[in-house]
Parts: sequence; structure tokens; C-alpha cells
Amino acid sequence: MKNFIEFFAGVGLVREGLNNNNWSCIWANDISPDKQESYVKNFGDNHFWLGDIWDIANNSDLVPNNAFLYTASFPCTDLSVAGARAGLAGAESGTLNALLEIIKYKKTNGTSPKVILLENVKGFLTSHKGKDVADIVKSLSDLGYFIDIIELDAIDFSAQSRPRVFLIAVEESLAINNMIIKSKKLQIFNEWWSYFEKYPSLRSDKIKKIILDNEQLNWALFNVELPQKSTIRLSDIIETDIPDDSEWWWNEKRQKHIYDQMSDNHKLALKEMIKKKHYSYGTVYRRMRNGKSMAELRNDGYAGCLRTPRGGSSKQILIKAGKGHWKVRLLTPREYARLQGVRDSFQLPKNVNKGYFAMGDGVCVPVIEYIANNILDPLYFADNTSN
Repeated sequence: MKNFIEFFAGVGLVREGLNNNNWSCIWANDISPDKQESYVKNFGDNHFWLGDIWDIANNSDLVPNNAFLYTASFPCTDLSVAGARAGLAGAESGTLNALLEIIKYKKTNGTSPKVILLENVKGFLTSHKGKDVADIVKSLSDLGYFIDIIELDAIDFSAQSRPRVFLIAVEESLAINNMIIKSKKLQIFNEWWSYFEKYPSLRSDKIKKIILDNEQLNWALFNVELPQKSTIRLSDIIETDIPDDSEWWWNEKRQKHIYDQMSDNHKLALKEMIKKKHYSYGTVYRRMRNGKSMAELRNDGYAGCLRTPRGGSSKQILIKAGKGHWKVRLLTPREYARLQGVRDSFQLPKNVNKGYFAMGDGVCVPVIEYIANNILDPLYFADNTSN
């Protein structure tokens, strides 16, 4: 059975993606009661453990043995460029160290996973100038895993720009037969680096620098192709049945305020949208520029990266324009979910803000499907064929 354990489960979007490839979740953990509520509504409560992962690390027997795969979308708070960059020493992102303790315990008992999948923001690669990533790779190397790091952006899978880093660690015997193993001697111009540099968008120079600075670690590559770009655009995910007199739409005062926060170029882009004989959509995100709050319009058919609503400025704003006028409202939680590639039958929290939180810090489901199709499934079947 293709089974896995989901740490930092959130509302279960990693599970959502893996379910579509017939993976079976045998245990899940998160610290948030709100996220547990959503998770249970969609997947049931027979294997969800609510609580601090450090408590699990102190009693690792709580975690079932011999799961093939561990997944962990650990907190990005201390890694994001929008934060204080405390890195893995931070209270939230540092909880990844608890997962490493669990893996060490399972390794000692001979019940550790064959594969580990970690997911986080691109700031993971630059946190403490790459030292945080290197420390994680060293810990996993010491435990006998071989590691590849790839970068994927949800914009290739949905109508949202959402670059993310995925670290995949594979147990040695499985890696040797299914990955391209790197020599630990400094060899920049060889076949291994040719594979590495095949697709720069998949593995950037940031990853290359980390490897060159840490040649002695267990580096390996998956020979995967780039994802086929999705044709989904912002207009495809909009809830078109929200009436014009709905409270979702902003009044003239709020609409003017957002307009006044735009630069001249963005105002001009909006005017061009208004001139069209059909409706088109754009998103606006507020950012601080030189100490001033600015409203930045994106009208290329994609939304910017969704975030958790820790303040009004972090919520994405939708603009509908054309036929001589325009309207403004926030994206709805269901639209957030669609941008994450989540099916419409997925039950969202009834509270709107909780809905934003549920989707804002989740993973893009089709990205997980891509990883399952191209990496996880082949590893599982190779392992079962050899046994």
C-alpha cells in the first residue's frame, strides 16, 4: 500500500494531492484546532493527532511504524523574506527539528520512512545564507538519506504565482537504484551537473551554491521533466454568481481608496481594462513601498501568491473591469481554494477568515500530484519490485 504520514497537515492539501494518486494517509498531525476541524470534515478523524510536534518527538511511539513516506509542510514564518528571518532557530519554522528527532528515533528502531518530502517557501534556500538548508541535508545525510531539492511554481499548475521549494530525501538503497548520485569530490563539469542544469527553473543557482558549499553531503537528482503548463487563468476560478448588490462588492469610498493607492502605470492598466467590451479580471495586492502603502494591480490572468490573512493588507483584492466600469471585492475563500487546485466539494470553514487561513498557507494540490506522478510513485513501485 502506498501509505504516508502527514506532519504539519493543516487542512490536508498534501493529502488531497496524494489521494488523487491513491496514496493512503495512516496518521496526521497539526497543532491548530481550526485546521483539525476542516481536516476532519473532509477526511475523518480516525488518525488525526492534535498537538505540538515536540510532544510527539518526546514520545515518537505515537507515530505508526514503517510508513513509506513522511510529508511535512512546516511553518514558513521564520523563513519568509516577509518575516524576521530567524530561520530554523525560530520558534515556528524550528519545529522541523522535532520531525528530525522523530525520524532519528524511527531510524534507530528500523522503522523509518523510505522517503521524506519537505515543502516550504523559497526563503528556505537563503535562510542564514543557505546554512539552514545545509544543516537539514546534513542531518538527513547522517541518517543515510540521499537528497534532491527542486523548485516548483503553482503558476505552471493553476492561476496563482506561488514558488515553493521541495526537498526530497530517499533512503540509500532506494536512492542508489533510482537517483543520479553525485560524487563527493568537486567536479563541476561532469554528467551529474549536466543533469542538474538541464532545467534552471527546476534547480536554481541558489541550490547549486548550497551544493558546492557542502560537497560532502549526500546529493542526488531525479531525472524529471518540467511540468506541462496549465491553461487555467484567473477568469476560470471566479465565482460569477455573486450579484452586483452583494455585500462582497466594495462601496465607492473603498473603491476610490484602492484606486488612489495605485501608481500611474497601474491606473493606466486599469483604464485599459475598463475600455474593453468584455469583462476581465485582475488582482490587487497592497505592499509597502518606501514607507507608503501601494496597491499593485496584476492583470496577466494570474493571482499573486496567497497568504494567510494576518492583516487586511494580506488579503488579495479582485477587480472586475470592462464595458465602461469596474468593481472591487476580496477574493472569496472558495476562489482561494480554486487557486490552490482544490475541488469544489472540499468543505471549507463557514467562517470566512478561517477559510482564508485554511487555504492561504496550504500547498497547491496539482503540484503535489506532479511530485507523486514523477517522483513518489516511481520510487514506491521500484521499492516494491525489488522486494
